[in-house]
Amino acid sequence: MTVAPNSDSPLCLDLPKLFQKTGSVALAVNWDLGDLSTSYSQAQHLGGEINAETSGEKIVITGKLSLAWEGPCRRCLEITEGVSGLHISEIYEKNATEGETFEIPSTQTLDLKPMLYEQVLLSLPLTPLCSSDCKGPMPEEYPASAINESDDDANSEDRIDPRWEVLGTMTFDEKEEN
Repeated sequence: MTVAPNSDSPLCLDLPKLFQKTGSVALAVNWDLGDLSTSYSQAQHLGGEINAETSGEKIVITGKLSLAWEGPCRRCLEITEGVSGLHISEIYEKNATEGETFEIPSTQTLDLKPMLYEQVLLSLPLTPLCSSDCKGPMPEEYPASAINESDDDANSEDRIDPRWEVLGTMTFDEKEEN
């Protein structure tokens, strides 16, 4: 059964009706997220379907959504875009456990936006990459690979970054406590 979304709040569920129903209620998600972003990526669109089911005095929200995002590639800095899958599995209950479940509001409606905001922020890529073989803006000067192909395996493990080399010369005097 699909619930027609409220035109004012399309991601809200009517709690009295939800607790009267048996079985699950489906809600279509079609949400443009132009204002939601992290430091390195921005959410564009969230789409899919979520199901709400009552279980005693709890509400279980499940579903699969797709999140379209864009952000600068961490190597070449060109804008890249992608789609991530979100698997929603959340519980709403009275006297919720912080960090584990969400609180059922005392109002007549359950707004799913705060929960979905949290899920979207957790699903955005921390450092987007346009492709796994991206060489970066100047691959000759700044190679994306940390180890040159001409180095043999023995030398590559022993090699120390010159910026950190001074730390190898440090010594610490340990005092014995009686």
